[in-house]
Amino acid sequence: MFDHIQYHYAGASVLVTGGTSGIGHACAQAYLEAGAQVLVTGRKPHASDYPTDLSGLTYRQLDVADRDALYALATSLSHLDILVNNAGGSQAAEWEADGFDQSLSVNLSSVFHLSSACKPLLAASPFPGGASVVGIASMTSYFGFEWTPGYGPAKAGLVQLVKTLAMSWGRDGIRANAVAAGLTRSNLTSPVLESMPEMVEETLKRQGLKRTGEPDDIAAAVLFLTSPAAAWITGQTLPVDGGFTIGMS
Repeated sequence: MFDHIQYHYAGASVLVTGGTSGIGHACAQAYLEAGAQVLVTGRKPHASDYPTDLSGLTYRQLDVADRDALYALATSLSHLDILVNNAGGSQAAEWEADGFDQSLSVNLSSVFHLSSACKPLLAASPFPGGASVVGIASMTSYFGFEWTPGYGPAKAGLVQLVKTLAMSWGRDGIRANAVAAGLTRSNLTSPVLESMPEMVEETLKRQGLKRTGEPDDIAAAVLFLTSPAAAWITGQTLPVDGGFTIGMS
């Protein structure tokens, strides 16, 4: 998947939430190609319900807003080396109370609950460099956007959560990091990218690299952070954004 780079995850057990499309699927596919056993989750009943090719991946239906379902999933696993908390996204009507609460549940609370539920498995992992928890953050972790009053604070909270997990779980050999994705093309963002070319243009003006991101760009960073090459990296959020966070508005 990545030119001139090889990762070796043979024997590793990986869980990617929301791994049926976009960034999540890119991560799952990259781990699979590197030799890992990969479990992905999605909201539909069956893997065949998705247009994405999920062959080679194990699929489980999961609503990340359902706390009991998160703990049940963790309980059903016999071992786990890497947890990628990818599932999430902005919710409808976030300026309304229910939409705001739903966004916090999907984008932040689910990460805490699933990570906590998986902690015993991760602590028992023999993976070189330690087990890993990874979250997918966002530019809204750093900047205010008026249309994401729930999503933005949730992603900002995710940045703080990985710091807390890193400090608390390091003694158990568990590392926690996040990747803050810039404007990345996916099934969720493509309609916006197509309908708001002026927003894309303004974003690219600020970036050093004048293109939108692709899911593989984010997956590459995720695989690095969970690899033995990052064995002394924890509690960090890596912006993968084409230079957006260093540019001037």
